[in-house]
This record gives sequence, C-alpha cells and structure tokens, in this order.
Amino acid sequence: MQSQRPRKQRNRISFSCTNCRQGKYRCDRRTPCSTCVRRDTHESCQYEEAAVASSRRISSTGQATGPSKKSISADPRRPDSSKSPDISIFGYSKMGANHTLAILNELSRVDSASNALQKDHISITMPRSPSYYDNYLRLLRGLPPRLYVYILVDIFFEQVNWQYSIVDRNYFMPQLTDFYKALPSIFSEDPPETSHDVFTFPSLLFQVVGSAFQFLPPDYDRSLDDLRMGRSFDDLAKSYSDSGIEMLALFEKDNLNLSSVQAGFLRVALLKSFGYVLEAYRMVGQVVADSEEAGLNIESDGLQAESVELTPSRLWYHEMRRRVMVNLWLWDSQMSIVLGKPSKANAGNWSITLPLDAPIPGDQSQTIPMERQPHEKPTQFTHRLVEYQMLSQLPGVQKLIHGEFNPHNFAQIQKHEQKMRNLVEELPPAFRFENTDTQWDLECPWIKTQREYSCGTTNLSLMVMHRYAMFHIPQSRTEVIKCGIEVLKAQERHFRTLSVQHHKLYALAFFTLEAAAAIMVVFIAYPSENRDLFAEAMVHIKASIARLSSIETANAFARPVKELMQLLKVRAENLHKEIEFSHDSKPPHLLQDSRTPSYHSANTNTNAQEIKPPHWQTASFDFAAYTPPALAHEFSHSDTSNSTPPISGAGENAAFDFSCGGIINQYGPIATVVDNVYYTVPDTWDPMILLERADGTEGYVGGGGYGQDIY
Repeated sequence: MQSQRPRKQRNRISFSCTNCRQGKYRCDRRTPCSTCVRRDTHESCQYEEAAVASSRRISSTGQATGPSKKSISADPRRPDSSKSPDISIFGYSKMGANHTLAILNELSRVDSASNALQKDHISITMPRSPSYYDNYLRLLRGLPPRLYVYILVDIFFEQVNWQYSIVDRNYFMPQLTDFYKALPSIFSEDPPETSHDVFTFPSLLFQVVGSAFQFLPPDYDRSLDDLRMGRSFDDLAKSYSDSGIEMLALFEKDNLNLSSVQAGFLRVALLKSFGYVLEAYRMVGQVVADSEEAGLNIESDGLQAESVELTPSRLWYHEMRRRVMVNLWLWDSQMSIVLGKPSKANAGNWSITLPLDAPIPGDQSQTIPMERQPHEKPTQFTHRLVEYQMLSQLPGVQKLIHGEFNPHNFAQIQKHEQKMRNLVEELPPAFRFENTDTQWDLECPWIKTQREYSCGTTNLSLMVMHRYAMFHIPQSRTEVIKCGIEVLKAQERHFRTLSVQHHKLYALAFFTLEAAAAIMVVFIAYPSENRDLFAEAMVHIKASIARLSSIETANAFARPVKELMQLLKVRAENLHKEIEFSHDSKPPHLLQDSRTPSYHSANTNTNAQEIKPPHWQTASFDFAAYTPPALAHEFSHSDTSNSTPPISGAGENAAFDFSCGGIINQYGPIATVVDNVYYTVPDTWDPMILLERADGTEGYVGGGGYGQDIY
C-alpha cells in the first residue's frame, strides 16, 4: 500500500481578529470587534496585515478609505474607540429621543455645539468585512455599459415610473451624472472620499434597469439585444433586480437612505408583476422597516443648520422623502386590506407631513417647492395623492373588521363610505370619474391610465367596505354587486389605455379577481336576491374572462384568475336558471332560524326542502327586513379531515391553488345550499366550498360536521 502524499496546507488569510481566532470565537470583523468589546480585550483587537490590506471601508457618511495600516481610532473624523466605545452593537435606533443613544448624542451635540451626530450628518465609521468592497465592485461591474444604461433609464421613465412615481426624472438624472463622475475613483486603488448617496445609488440603478427590461416595449432599441446573451428580457430583469438586492444587503442598516428605500420599493413592484405576491408582501414590510430605520417617517428639522444656498435642494430632498412614504403607506394599506394580512406601516407613529403636488425642476438649487395650481398641468405624482385621499378611510374600516359583527359597526362603515363618496366629488378635474377634464390627455398620455386605475381602486375600496357585512345586511350585498361591476368596468377601460408591454401588470388580474369573486359569491349564496343585476354582472364577468384570456401568456395571475371565475360563473348561472324556472315561492335557502336546528340525514329526509323555520310560515313575515342571527353552532373546517370537499373533476386530495387572491377567509358566517342540501358554513368561510364536484354531498353527508345542517 502506497504511502499517501502529505497534503499541502494552504496559506489562507484569516479575516478574524487574533483574539477571536485564538479563542475560536465568532468575529464580526469590526475594529474593535463586538466579541473583544464584550470580553474587555478591545485594546488588543488586531488583524493580520494581509487582511487589512485587502479590505475597504465605507463610512456611514459614504466616505471610502483605501488600504491603511493605521488603526481606526487614528482617523481624525472618528472619536478614539477607547474614549468613545461603539454602542451601535446594542441595536439602538438612530432616530427618536427616548433611549440611551439619543441622549448620548444630545450630550455630544451640546458639548461640540454642532449637529455632527444627527442623522443627516453621521460621522461614526462602520468598518466592514475585508471582502465587502470586493463584492461591491463585483456587483458594480455587472451594470450594463453607460450607453445602454441611458437607453434603459429613458424606457423606465416612459413605461414604468408613471405607475407609482416613486422616482422623479429631474431628481434621478443628477444622481446618475454624479455616479458616473465618481465611478473612476470608486474603482481606483485608493479611492477618495465619496458621498454615501453615490455609493448606495447603484442599488437603485439596478432596480431601474431591471424594471425597464420588465416593461420593454415591442419597438425597443435593438441594440439592447447585445445584452441578452441568449436570455429573455424577463430573465435580465430578474437578474439585474437580484443584483440590486444583493448590493443593498452589503450596506449596514445604519447607512440606509432615500435611494436604498426607493430601490426596495421598485423591487416590490417587480415582484408583484412577476407573480410573487407573498414575497412582495414580505418585501413591503422590510422596506417600511428600513424607511423607519432611516428616519424617513420623521419630519426633520435639519434645515435649521443648512446654509441659504443649500436650503432649496434640501427642501426638494424632503419632498422626495414624503413622496416615498406616501407610496409605502398606499401599498401597505392596499395589500393588507386585499390580502387580509396585517399592516406593516404604523402611520400613527409617523410625523412626516404630506408632500406637495409640485413638479420637481431640473435645477433644485434655484427654486423652492410650490403647490401646483388647479389649472396647471398635473404631475405624475398627482394621482398618488388622489389615491391617498381616497384610501384614507380604509384604516378606520380595518379597525372595525376585527371582532364580532354588529349593526353599530355597519353604521360606522356607512359613514366611511359616505366620506369616500364625498371625496370622489372633490377630485381634481383631470381625475374625475365623470365629467372629466381631458385637456391634458394628449400631452400627458399616462393620465388616462392613472384615472382609470384610481377609479378601479376607489370602487374596490367601497366594495371591500360592504364585503365585510354582505352576509349580514341585504343592502351590503347589493352594494357589493354594484361596486364590483364598477370595478370591472374600470378594469376594462384601464386595459384599453395600456400598451402590450403593460399586460403583465398585476392589477389587471388581481383587481378583477377581487370584484368578480365577490359578485358571484353573492349570486351563489343568495340566488333569489338582486336578480335584476344578474344579467349586467354576467356581461362584465364574461368580458373579464375574455380579457384575461388575451393576457394569460404575459400575466402571471391571468390563468388562475380566469379558471376560478369560470368555475364560479357556471355555478352562479346554474343556480340562476333554477330560480328562473322555479314556480315555487319558497323563501331563499340561506336564512337560518335562531333556534337550534334539528339535524337529519340527507339520505333519509326526503322533504328537506319543505321544512321551513316558523318565521317564514307566517303571511306577515317580511323577508327583506330580516337579518339572520348569529349561528348557534360553529364548525371548523380544520377539525375534520373531510371538512372541505375536493374541486370539481379532481381527486380526493386535490387542491386548487388560488393563493394569489385575497378572498380567502375574509367573510362571515352564512348558510348555503348546494344540490338541494343545506350547509352551515363557519366563520372562516372559504368561497372554494362553492366549487364542489358534480355529485355534491355524496361521501360527505353523515360522515362529519360538514353538510349536516338541514332544516
């Protein structure tokens, strides 16, 4: 047996400090590291020369320093670590005034008579790992060449930015110019001091490039084909967006700023239009947390320390901060209401004021923000302020949704509805839903799309208000249908204003799902009501299905939404036909007696349809004014393995994935009838129950708590 050749040991660079390496502790590679600070050995915290030589540091003011053998405390911009320990490891917020770091910063401000420790001018350096700067440069090299970047930036502002107005061209282009001016020094061996805004700007630029590829028009500049390398433009969009997120992860939370928050917002928009709704929802929460950590939610008083020359630019900077926070609140509110998930933005703790509806000039140093006059041309951000005014009623409704339903809550919902309808009457002329001022439609082609989008979201919000009470109040069921029809009409008009590259917008399918599902659930659960609206509703349902069929190759939501709508439509039409041809004047099946119902087997009770609560058997009974009481019995679908029947045409364990919708578990208790059998449905009612297989109750009746409540 041959002797094995001794393995040659590699001479690897150790990036841990000498104390952590010898004691086998985890090292965070700071100077001094947090482990040495806790063990009171920070004075001997040192690194190998090779590791120091290969590292770069980016301070929280955005200043990069080259390789240096000096200790961090030798930096004249940083207090000596032995005199001013780094307490950032404890996780204190950089904002606010009621914690230890805040009062220490206030003490330092008083002692130095400066604002050096305020958020806008942080000077505490945050050393990074030696590989940090190398990763930053590696990602930076992944940007397209400058010529292609400018082409893609133009596409972004023409095709994408008007959707949410998270970035402004006149604010973005000077940042792009400054970035390319600083680019040679960033790649130099010994880069000079560079602002932190310049270092974080590429994370936003990556998202802009990715969004431009996502909505590339058919007549795009064919020179962009050079960047494809055999990949699709959607793949390029995802790749550049991923690079932007990877770069964003390199920055410390203390170094977050406006550009990094804008980058996160554009990432959310990209995820939603690609069909990643849950990931987008989680990303919204992260962006909201980052914006609060960066202090964008707090009205800054830093202008007091600015010179007169810098005041206009700082005013426009604060306007951009306010715009970003309005956009974040809108997205968080809409997603939490539609998806039924908790809200991430606690606007009650925000002290920031609303932004002005003012066009941002090319040179922000010469003018100050001034409110746009009503007769002047709208800006791309105008419709976001309109959205904010309309949706400002949603948080109040959301608070009412929690807990048991009661008539008092319904009265409050009606108050919020009336407030929203009053706001609709006060809309700017260019954004009115009726008697619209169209003088700017040719000069600003995005106004038509924004107007129809706002019309859809406003009617969707009204529908959501009544959807909460539609299983308790007959008037709410009627309003759900009427508002839902208006949403579908607005969706059709919105679709006609869009170009083919915008067919992948999530709202085209998502809002259609919300409206159509609510409409057809009312018709299925209450087939004897609102029969005068059935024909009109079905016209728009069928038009919506045809519209979704035309975009299903481009839109990630279109196919599942279309399939769900088709199943619900068939069920609603069948029930409507049964009512049409029925000569029996039976009351609707869905009202439930307040008495404890008697339970029978569907196989033995042949006269189940003729058994009626005593309230219905009197001639004076007014069904229109009857409100169903709370259920005497409550069942949970998760309690029994056979509680939820399978989908039509599927196996016993089949499941239909409609997780992209927001209609699950958002309705109240009802009773429904399927195939002439009454069902009591629990509070956590799922509309998927209405999509049962053709054999109805076979295999379910008598075998559990589902399908046994028969009058």
